[in-house]
Amino acid sequence: MNSMPKIIGDFMELAFSSKICKVKVTDIKMLGETVKMIQFKGHFPHINFKIGQAIIIRIDDTNYRNYTPSKWNSEDGTFEVIFHIHKNGPGSQFVENLKIKDQITVGMPRGFEVFKKEEKYQFFYGDETCISVFKSLKDEIDSNENNYLGILELDPVAMQVPDKLGFSIDVVPKSANKAEFAIDILNKLDSKIWDLWQHGYFYLMGNAKSIQAFRKALKEKGVPNKKIYTQAYWAEGKIGL
Repeated sequence: MNSMPKIIGDFMELAFSSKICKVKVTDIKMLGETVKMIQFKGHFPHINFKIGQAIIIRIDDTNYRNYTPSKWNSEDGTFEVIFHIHKNGPGSQFVENLKIKDQITVGMPRGFEVFKKEEKYQFFYGDETCISVFKSLKDEIDSNENNYLGILELDPVAMQVPDKLGFSIDVVPKSANKAEFAIDILNKLDSKIWDLWQHGYFYLMGNAKSIQAFRKALKEKGVPNKKIYTQAYWAEGKIGL
């Protein structure tokens, strides 16, 4: 859902008030020129958040955008989202202009849990749009003393963001040929490392065409479909995917 008439949006807020919350901005940190981490506070003690679930934010009278929290605490009434500010649409402009004490309307988390806690070896692949969900996955994996690898394709202005968040992953620049540099790293993994990770679980998120290319490379290396999770957050020429 990207947009709807204002009268319908107003009605939805009234009719489904238990699933919609007003929250305030309590903290903002710029992790890079195009990556902004924001903490929000509200009241939602009944929410049983699962990693990978998305919230929906009303960015103006008629437009809505989905975002995945990097941290959630129903007891404290706080959550955190790491946003990519790409400056190409109303959602990005809305996030760029948010300030401390601003109040926004948020639809509570929905969707199934992405995290496969039973997997000992886990692998992330994506771009700036995936940093928020990858942060929540990384923190959970670290708390369980399991293992992860990952590759993020980032613009030059975002290259330092993973280090600031404590990620232990490879970072490569984006290329005209989708996933080219990431696939190169995948194919150059030490054979002893790949012997372990080929049986792990792979999270591929972000650009639709990049996901397709990286998934093809995994399949060629013998990774079965059941071990690959994909979630496209955006695609060229499509709004709000």
